[in-house]
Amino acid sequence: MTMTDPAIHPFPVKGQVAVFRGELYRARGAEGLWPCVELLPEPDRPAPEGLAPREAADGSVGYPVPLERLEAWYAVTWTFRWRGELFECTAATPTTLKGDYLGSDEHFAKEHLKRLFTDYYGVFPRHEATELEQHHEDLLQPRHALVRRLDEVDHFRPKAYAVHRSRTYPAAAEADASGLIALTTGDDRPEDLIADPRDPSGELFLASPEQLDAWYRTHWTFRWRGGPFDAVGTVDGRIKGIYTGGSWGFADSWQLTDETALYGYTRYTVQAGLKNVTDLEQHRTDLLPKQ
Repeated sequence: MTMTDPAIHPFPVKGQVAVFRGELYRARGAEGLWPCVELLPEPDRPAPEGLAPREAADGSVGYPVPLERLEAWYAVTWTFRWRGELFECTAATPTTLKGDYLGSDEHFAKEHLKRLFTDYYGVFPRHEATELEQHHEDLLQPRHALVRRLDEVDHFRPKAYAVHRSRTYPAAAEADASGLIALTTGDDRPEDLIADPRDPSGELFLASPEQLDAWYRTHWTFRWRGGPFDAVGTVDGRIKGIYTGGSWGFADSWQLTDETALYGYTRYTVQAGLKNVTDLEQHRTDLLPKQ
């Protein structure tokens, strides 16, 4: 959608927009329903057809929609220049533009602008602003790519597998009391294995270690802020890890989540965006007894 003036734009001068059935809506990520997006129709607009409302913790109402039903989803920003210097627009009226300074001229900023903490901003007459321009950052394709990546690695969850007659099956990470290992075979029914009598689905078969070509566990590790973590899955598209370092100061400084009460032992966790982690690595641990 092309607009030449943020004052007549139907959405905030900085925010997210989604296109659903050809209509534009303010939007946000649907917290707790990742990877869905929530549409936020204006009070005077009808609700999106075919979508159910959902009340957020702050009392606002959105309409969750799966990614595949959106035609577009993007972040909108506006920029302009005043006296040749670049600003990001934060508010617009028919007569003024308010903007955060994006330049690096400290003398200019101190002479002409107001300061908030370490940032500078100003409010300017509309006729003095030049090069007013709208920018879009695509959010839909990166989210699709992230969903595919997480699916491909099963959301970085620890998993166990067993190889029987050259076929690999999901498996239990521990043997049962009789020393047998449960394999999830699905529609496959290995003739030399016995069905698990405790499984009503009929998809679990039991194997002894001697019947397996391999039995192993996989898990992921990563670093965040330089600290080591074991990955245990993802939450709303962010990788969740258990801190494996020994520094209480690290856990306290970075405000890691203390889950001790839930698990009965000391456990600090973090939920971090994949862009913020390093040394993301998969490991394999053999579980078959050594001969």
